[in-house]
Amino acid sequence: MMGELGGLTFRSIVLSVFLAVLFSFINGYLGINFGMGFGFGAVAIAIAYALFHKLGGGSSRRELSIVLIASSSSMAIYHSFGFIIYLIEKDGVSFPNWLAPSTFSIINRFVDFNSLIPPIIFFSIGTVISCVGGLIFSYAFRDILISDKRMVWPHTAIVANLVDGFLRGGVHARIIGWSALIGFVVTFLQYLPSFWGYDFTTINLTPLLPYGMIMALSFNLSFFAIGYIINVDVSLSLMLSGILTYLVISPVLASLGFFKPSIDPMASYNSLLFAFSISPSLGILLLGGGLLSIFVFVKGFKSRGTVKSDDGRAGYVQLYKIFISFLLRNKRSLIIFIATFSLALIMAWVLNPLSPLPPYIFMVFVGYMFLLGGFIECITMARLSGETGMGMGMMGILLYDLPIFSLGYRNYPAYLVSWFFKPGIGIIEGTVSYYKYADKFDVSWSDIVKAKIIGWIPTFISSIIFVLVLWIYLGFGTPLMPAISFIQMKAYYSMLVSGNISAVIDPITFLGGGILGALLELFTPISMFGIAMGMLLPPHYIIPMGIGGLIRWYTDRRFGKDFFRNVGSMVATGIMATSIITQVLMSILTKIF
Repeated sequence: MMGELGGLTFRSIVLSVFLAVLFSFINGYLGINFGMGFGFGAVAIAIAYALFHKLGGGSSRRELSIVLIASSSSMAIYHSFGFIIYLIEKDGVSFPNWLAPSTFSIINRFVDFNSLIPPIIFFSIGTVISCVGGLIFSYAFRDILISDKRMVWPHTAIVANLVDGFLRGGVHARIIGWSALIGFVVTFLQYLPSFWGYDFTTINLTPLLPYGMIMALSFNLSFFAIGYIINVDVSLSLMLSGILTYLVISPVLASLGFFKPSIDPMASYNSLLFAFSISPSLGILLLGGGLLSIFVFVKGFKSRGTVKSDDGRAGYVQLYKIFISFLLRNKRSLIIFIATFSLALIMAWVLNPLSPLPPYIFMVFVGYMFLLGGFIECITMARLSGETGMGMGMMGILLYDLPIFSLGYRNYPAYLVSWFFKPGIGIIEGTVSYYKYADKFDVSWSDIVKAKIIGWIPTFISSIIFVLVLWIYLGFGTPLMPAISFIQMKAYYSMLVSGNISAVIDPITFLGGGILGALLELFTPISMFGIAMGMLLPPHYIIPMGIGGLIRWYTDRRFGKDFFRNVGSMVATGIMATSIITQVLMSILTKIF
């Protein structure tokens, strides 16, 4: 085996870096444009198995696991960096020079390397603070978390079984390989005529429809694959919501004068979005999850007459005592923790994102985030992901955004950068979940941490480059880059910055959307996330993603749900990965040539 280093090999490091950057880019693109991301664990294992076991003369369980863990590790800043550029370009928002490139370079769409240096330094230091703080929390709580029988991390458990499956045979590698080839060839042929001015990737149906209706179709295979991969309830709810929004609600609102439609579907989409869609959809996304939890609690309380106890599970006070005891016993961890915390305080004093408030206020707030808020958030999110495999975005709003808002702060920087001053919340899930199944992966805690670092460093660097490339050549808020996440973030942060909810959204439809979404999720098969995304996504994507969902519905019933786990997910993932990459590359090339 090639040059080993603590369970690592040179070839596993090279492949891990390549795959981490690749998967991070795909999820960055999907996250910016559709507010979603996918795990590529099966793809990583298949590629590593094909290269190492079949072509490289053999491999070990540990080597495959290292590639899996490293390639799934990302510290990309697509959303943070991209959203700042989006705000400067679209709204002319001013940021301090340590946080953003020069406004002149953004408005004129060129890269000013000199003005990029301060933001890159800040993002680098902030990412180190987040990673180190998160790793210390992970190390401190790893044993008590993995000893909890309810902490199963379902997604990691599935991937652990995949490693066994690949070591028993390589059929999955061939499935992914052929699927990836199909995705590349079809997408390449679709975009090839674009060099001569012909578009075979989308069709605009809006001019053919009655006044106010909006519809366009994208034929890119990746959107069909996305619809197939996500839950059937989500994809079909998304299609239903989109059809109602663009073919029923839109013409009614247009006839009443709420917005002025256009034959350009993107122009009509943007007008409808801010005239109507943004309010109920944000209500669903921001309020729906919290209301759903309350409804479920009330429903469960009534049905059982009592609430199930925690069965002796350690509470927050006990866990905090465990953390303090851990630091006192481990001098090295204590020194690193104090140094990291001190660095966060120094950066808070020097930069003061809460300006014009005095810097000591933000230092106090950083102390709260690092020592209390970050602890609560990390434990809560670790338990949520460990038991259900899901996350929750409301925690950050409650723990950080609302306290900042209560100080009377009405600007963007503090809201956007707070997570750079506290322990990273996803690091426990990204490390302890693998440690839970260390025997199946044949890795040690040291192997896991090294693998995470191998993925973190290149994904951080590459994300800055890719954001600039996507922005310059594709733009934000275009058919290829609808930037749905940025639109949502803009609406949310505008409420905080303006201090006036009604100036950004309609409170009635916002509240109504949250209540309706929670009730639909609780009492029907309809997905509230799908409903929200159907209203937020441009019309180009709702039909293809819905068709993908219909295919998933058919295969689940025709071949059983095991078909998706064993074959369907592999096919769709391979197609999606190469189709997205080919689409982006071909679009950039058509811009250049």
